[in-house]
Amino acid sequence: MQSDEIIEKIRNKLKESDPSKRTCMSIFQFNFTDAEGKLIKSMVFDFKELNIYEGTTESADTKIKVSDEDFFKIGCKQTTFDQLLAENKAQVEGDEEAFHQLLEKFRLNLKTE
Repeated sequence: MQSDEIIEKIRNKLKESDPSKRTCMSIFQFNFTDAEGKLIKSMVFDFKELNIYEGTTESADTKIKVSDEDFFKIGCKQTTFDQLLAENKAQVEGDEEAFHQLLEKFRLNLKTE
C-alpha cells in the first residue's frame, strides 16, 4: 500500500510518546480502499494501547473510510481530511470528537502551503 510509510511514521510517533501525556485515548479503524472504492486493507489505530495493527475491531470509537492514495496525500500534506470529507472522498462514522482529536494530534488537518 502506498500509505504504508505514513502508517509507519504514525506507529513510530506512538512508540516515542509518553503514555502519561496522551491527549487521545480512542480507537480508530481505518478502512483503506483502492481508486474504485474496493477495500484493500483495514488497520486499527489503538491509542489506548499505543498500538497500530492490521485488522478490524468491534471496539472502534470511530471508523474512517479513505482511499490509500488519499491517505498518502494527507500524510504528505498534499490535501487534508477536511477537503476529502467536503468532496465525499472520505467517510467518518462514530465519535467525531475523537476523530478531531486524531487530526489535531498528528496535524493531519493542516492546510497545504
